[in-house]
Amino acid sequence: MPPCLKNTSKKDIMKIISLFNNKGGVGKSTLGYHLGAALAEMGHKTLLVDLDPQCNMTIWGIPTEQLHEIWEKEDKYIDDYEKAINENEDILNSSRSIHFILKPTEDGLNDLIKLPPPLELKPNLALIPGRLSVHKFENRIAERWSSVYLGDNLAIRTITNIRNICSKYGEEYG
Repeated sequence: MPPCLKNTSKKDIMKIISLFNNKGGVGKSTLGYHLGAALAEMGHKTLLVDLDPQCNMTIWGIPTEQLHEIWEKEDKYIDDYEKAINENEDILNSSRSIHFILKPTEDGLNDLIKLPPPLELKPNLALIPGRLSVHKFENRIAERWSSVYLGDNLAIRTITNIRNICSKYGEEYG
């Protein structure tokens, strides 16, 4: 769950802060949310990305009904992305979960041409919601990890895509 933030002072340089700990229940989501909120209050455009399969930051950050609406619209994309995206490209006009955004890479398809807008929580603070199914992308990372050393393009893209997505959001929405 790295908060991706764009520094609006000095040179407009985007910074990425990642919080990671294998142990659960140590406050990563809480710390990430409050760190992001504090940076937003200081005037920094801040994007929170919830990569935790438990989605605690997302569950606490937005109303349950709104979250269920986002997930429900994405269900068929998570099941068969290639078929679903060809049926309805309008889905990219509203906020989507991080697993939805990562799904083309997971399936070995081209990345999204257009990024869906982040979910605005308050001034200077936005969220790319988590999704319980993001563990499938984590499994893909594990499967492709050894191929990175062989120079496999899909493996490299899988490993680096979270950072690339944060950078693209910084450029487009920062």
